[in-house]
Amino acid sequence: MLEDLKLADIAVIRSSDDLEPDCSGEMIKGIILSGFQALEHGERFTGKPGTLIFERNDRIVKIHAGVNLAEPQARQRGDFSAKNERKLGIYHPSKLWFVAKHRNRCWIGNITKTLHPLHMSLLQADSSSALQLLDQYFSIYIRFMKEHERVLDPGLSNFGADETGHVFYLDDDIYGWDGFSGLTQAVGVWFRQFVDFPEALFSSLGASLGKWLRFYYPDSEWIDIISEQIRGVFTANDEQSARRGHFLKGFAQAARAQAGIEQEAPSVYAIPADAQHILDRGTGLVGIIADIHANLPALEQTLKELQRRSVSRVLVLGDLVGYGPHPSECIELLSAGDFHIIRGNHDHAAAIGKAGQGFSSGSRWVIDWTVSRLSPAERQWLGSLPLYLDGEGWLAVHGAPQDPTFMNGYVYRMTYEDNLKNMRERGIRYCFHGHTHIAGVYYGRKTLTGHSVSSRYSLASVDQGLVCPGSVGQPRGGQTGLEFAILDTGTFGIEFINLDYDVSKVIEDMNRQEFPAQLSSRLLQGR
Repeated sequence: MLEDLKLADIAVIRSSDDLEPDCSGEMIKGIILSGFQALEHGERFTGKPGTLIFERNDRIVKIHAGVNLAEPQARQRGDFSAKNERKLGIYHPSKLWFVAKHRNRCWIGNITKTLHPLHMSLLQADSSSALQLLDQYFSIYIRFMKEHERVLDPGLSNFGADETGHVFYLDDDIYGWDGFSGLTQAVGVWFRQFVDFPEALFSSLGASLGKWLRFYYPDSEWIDIISEQIRGVFTANDEQSARRGHFLKGFAQAARAQAGIEQEAPSVYAIPADAQHILDRGTGLVGIIADIHANLPALEQTLKELQRRSVSRVLVLGDLVGYGPHPSECIELLSAGDFHIIRGNHDHAAAIGKAGQGFSSGSRWVIDWTVSRLSPAERQWLGSLPLYLDGEGWLAVHGAPQDPTFMNGYVYRMTYEDNLKNMRERGIRYCFHGHTHIAGVYYGRKTLTGHSVSSRYSLASVDQGLVCPGSVGQPRGGQTGLEFAILDTGTFGIEFINLDYDVSKVIEDMNRQEFPAQLSSRLLQGR
């Protein structure tokens, strides 16, 4: 392969705005003849298998040796790459593509000025220089996501700086949208690797990320989603956790400041101190409720029944508002108690004042109505609810475990096996979720998977379980009334409960406010 390249004819793909008129096939061949650079993870040159890298005289040549094409296809692909990259504006302007041909074999490659990969540059950088480089990194990455709805490889080895300190993307490949999960995992690596950076720098880096997110995604749920994703990244010790804490503090301050949110006396939900231990084995009964949807009579009846059964700890899986006529009353009731609450997609829409994609016309109408009825403090409280809670072996989300937004994905027949796989890979045994409004357990037991809608189920018998308690305020499983569940942490048996309540009061209030008729009819049908 290498000997063939040394004998290849090289044709540079030119353009009208070519900034390297002196670059020739002979120059590229001379660099190839100087010998290739070893690729090694964590070192200066990294890359995918099949990539050859050569360097000489402040130029780097990269050849995709694993891709052997016919000459027309090679020229077409090289020409496409050259034109597309100029439009993207993320690569160094000196970058040129070429086709190397020997006999009936062709390869494509590119040449650019030598840039210094960030993962190496940061090892010698002081705090000020590191912040300048990583601020550009965030700007490039987030702008690209916003403009193209695709992502770059977030590894620092895929970004490089020139002699003036300007940062460019190095990787030739672009990837599919991932909901920022790649970026937040990359940031998590920094907490473990940047042991010599002062804690103040992590606060500044968090502020930088918050600044660019607010700039490119104003009034978006991504601010909160990314905060929750970073909160969940792995840290191995207290020092790494402290770096993550400083990063999140800077991130939150930047996001709030640019959003114009008041800093004094905010109305926020405080996560209970025992949140990670609420489902610890042997700690008693836990009520699990979801999708209240501003239905006060159903919520009051649910809490009354839990009190009658001596259940004092309650996990609330989101969607306190939406669909129903009592948003303020439900918020007042739940905010006054010691409940473990997460945010649902309707809560988020009411908090930001806008229903996003996936909302029907009727649900959009109710969000607009809800926003007009809630006080700024109530909306701020909804917006402060966490997007997930977790502990040893369990996760609580509104949507689905594999959903990077935490609150929009559905667990149902077509998705449950992928979600069970996601849980296995993450070491999660139980996920408690809402959003579907249908009570039951999707389970995995060795090679067997299935769905149970029994009123009682032993979670101790499964390797993974996706548990939905149904909906307090708008069940959709075919039964009217209200639904919730009680978990016995001693046996990990769960009971699914359906109770009647006076639905006429809710429908009367909905009609008085001229709610869409299909919403009240759902309460009478249980669908």
